[in-house]
Order: sequence, then C-alpha cells, then structure tokens
Amino acid sequence: MRIILYFTLLALATGLALWRGTAVERALATTLIAGNIGTWAIVQLGSSGHYSSVSQYYLLIDVSLAAVLCGVAIRWPTWVSVLIAAFQINGVPGHLVKMISPATFPISYAMLVKVWGWSMVVTLLLSRWRPGLRRPLSRAHWPFSSPARDGHMTARGWPTR
Repeated sequence: MRIILYFTLLALATGLALWRGTAVERALATTLIAGNIGTWAIVQLGSSGHYSSVSQYYLLIDVSLAAVLCGVAIRWPTWVSVLIAAFQINGVPGHLVKMISPATFPISYAMLVKVWGWSMVVTLLLSRWRPGLRRPLSRAHWPFSSPARDGHMTARGWPTR
C-alpha cells in the first residue's frame, strides 16, 4: 500500500510540475523521475535482493542525483530546489553507513533512505500550492546577507562589522 501511495504522489507531483511548473520544477521533476527509474532498474536487474540491502549502484545513483539537484539549486535558487537538493544530500550518507556497517538493521537503513524520497516528492507537490516555495531566493534570504548598520558592505556582500 505504501508503494502505491508513494508512486501515486510521485506521479501527481512530477506530472503537475512537468505540465504546469516553472523551469526549476520541471528540472526537479525530471531528476526525481530519473532517480526512481534508476532505483527500480537496480532492483529489477537483481544487483541486490531488495532495497534494504545496500548496493554500490544505489550510492552511485544517489550521489549523481545529489550533484544534479545541487546544480539545479545553484542555477535556479528557490526554496523548493534548495530543499529537494538538501533532502537528497541527507539521504546519501545512509548508503555509506550501511556499506561501512553491514550489521545495520535492514529496515532502519531502508527507512532512513526512503524518508528522504517521500520528503522530496511532498516538497515538489507542495510547491504547486505554495507559490512562496517557487519564488527565487535573493541575498536577503541567506544568513549574514543584510547590510551592516552603517550601510557598508564588502565586495562579497558580507557586512564590514
């Protein structure tokens, strides 16, 4: 039942993003679809018994997707792109933990990695109903980016005081 719900939400989120979304949402949707197809292909090709057993291919796909999502977040800095890239980056160490410590409970590994997948899909879906998530980020959204009290800024935008 969870798998059906996940793929229903994935189809809804990516479908809406591809149909009515901005350029950043379309890029994120394409990346999420590619990641899910890659994961499904690994399971179907039998490189590992099931998702709770680690595979170097899972790590390779997740690292690649993290790099692509970071590129999207740099190219189009919005809350949705930054959040989805951060969720993907947070999911990657789960593979490393399982590879370093194979005695990790299989269900805890699977849940750790899957929770970030759900978060990415829900964030992409919410971006359709929360326009603030799609709005481009400016310097004012980042820490330490407000001007100093006297108005002087360094060349990189950091307050002088």
